[in-house]
Amino acid sequence: MHRASTVAAALAVVVLLAPWACGAEGGSPEPGLLELFPDSKAPTSYEKESELSVLTTFRPWERNSKWHPGLDEATVFHARLQHKSVEERNWELGIGKGGHIYSMCSSFGEAMPPQTLQSRWMDEVWQFTTIYGRRLGRDLPRELQPQGNAFIHQSGIYTKGKDAKPFYSPILATMHDPRRRAYSVVSWGQTPTASINRSGVLVYARYRDLGAGVIEVTYVIYNFESEPISNLSPWGGVRTSVFPEHVVSTPDGGYRFFDPFSYGYKGCRIDFEKTGGWAAAVQNAESPASYAIGVVFGRKLDRKGEHVGKPRYDCGDSRHGTRDYTVQATVINIRDKPFTPHLLRMYFVIGTLQAVAKKANQLAAFADYEPLDFHEKNTPLVPLYAKPVRGGKPVLTRQRPGKADARPVCKVYAYPVRGSLPLFVIKDTTSGDHFITTDPYAGCERQPFQNPFTPGDATYEKYQNRTIYHAYRGKTDWVELLGFVIPMDGTSAESAGAERLSNIGGVSESFKAGEGKDADALLVTRAHP
Repeated sequence: MHRASTVAAALAVVVLLAPWACGAEGGSPEPGLLELFPDSKAPTSYEKESELSVLTTFRPWERNSKWHPGLDEATVFHARLQHKSVEERNWELGIGKGGHIYSMCSSFGEAMPPQTLQSRWMDEVWQFTTIYGRRLGRDLPRELQPQGNAFIHQSGIYTKGKDAKPFYSPILATMHDPRRRAYSVVSWGQTPTASINRSGVLVYARYRDLGAGVIEVTYVIYNFESEPISNLSPWGGVRTSVFPEHVVSTPDGGYRFFDPFSYGYKGCRIDFEKTGGWAAAVQNAESPASYAIGVVFGRKLDRKGEHVGKPRYDCGDSRHGTRDYTVQATVINIRDKPFTPHLLRMYFVIGTLQAVAKKANQLAAFADYEPLDFHEKNTPLVPLYAKPVRGGKPVLTRQRPGKADARPVCKVYAYPVRGSLPLFVIKDTTSGDHFITTDPYAGCERQPFQNPFTPGDATYEKYQNRTIYHAYRGKTDWVELLGFVIPMDGTSAESAGAERLSNIGGVSESFKAGEGKDADALLVTRAHP
């Protein structure tokens, strides 16, 4: 058994910043949608000169990831984060069009699996996942169960059995924070197959370079459906051919060999509290000098949040199967109250096994889960402007017009205040028209679900008059997230400074309720109370 000691936090910051083209935040001085992540107290290691660059234009890379034949990396690429240093090990993260991590490269080469044609950077990636557990259609006939899918993936939708190209969860805003050496996205998570179940999950992800091979990953999850989600489960893994062995930490600060056989079976799961708060995929578990990637999940994450059972780490070795993939996942079964934001923070550590163990033991106490409390008094407001689009019809936007005297028409909350609904701008790709809505499915293609049960059957009513949603078929584009609005409860009138969304000039022409609330039932803040 090997023992790792703690390291003093290095706080001297030497940062070189590469030029970066602004994303959806547009460099605006107005409050940003992606400044909601609580500050981390994890130690940084910036004493050695290094640089984090964010590249948003795809180009062929020098390293060879050896993806599955026939796959084109350009189809998934959103951004590339590069840690560069002459004194530290360099690394690169590929951020996909769903906001997920599809590539992780360093001295060992490409760590992420080579993919399959049926799941192109959709499953064998590092991403956030959850599930509407009570909605899952396991009571459907086997051939129809994909249409009862209630899982939610940060990445997007599978391509198997569909007449569509890969569809990645729409990214609604991005932000590069040079001071924190971080890149953030928010996307609308998808059911991985066309389903009768709607996704109401926004996935915020911030990837932050802490130096010395440490990458902090912070998720904020907001479920705006009335049905609770069942768990918070970052899901990922490595190429078994690159990292054939595994270790799991022990409570005394050491680590031991871990040899799971198949994901989901006995021996493949271990409670956080029975570990030292981390595990690692490694090239040779007997050699402290071999390359490794550590996943730091922490030991006790119930400081403020409620969860069912014990948080656990799951792992499954693929050497006995056909996929070059070892699954790694963390599972926290929560007591979700819909319309409540949830924070989850974890870490990757890249380096030798000896260095990974040392850093991971130091970081375990900074992994975190807790519900967040954004409310009207602690949440900034985002000004919205009227912007003429096709045919001169106005639509709301966060982007301030170039005119010096441009004045906002209303304000909305920047973060998901408890009980609030997201306000989207969506484009109809057939007509070119833009509209605003709180229903991300408004305007997308759909078809009636054929109920397989007969009247009188116990499950007949559950599946009667249901709709299959086809967000992936390209009928709509999700342009941006404007912010969050407060639904009226049917009895309350506008409070001081509040205004019905329907009263805002131009909204009545460009608002589409879909299956959500009408603009007359939504409150925004007056721009000039």
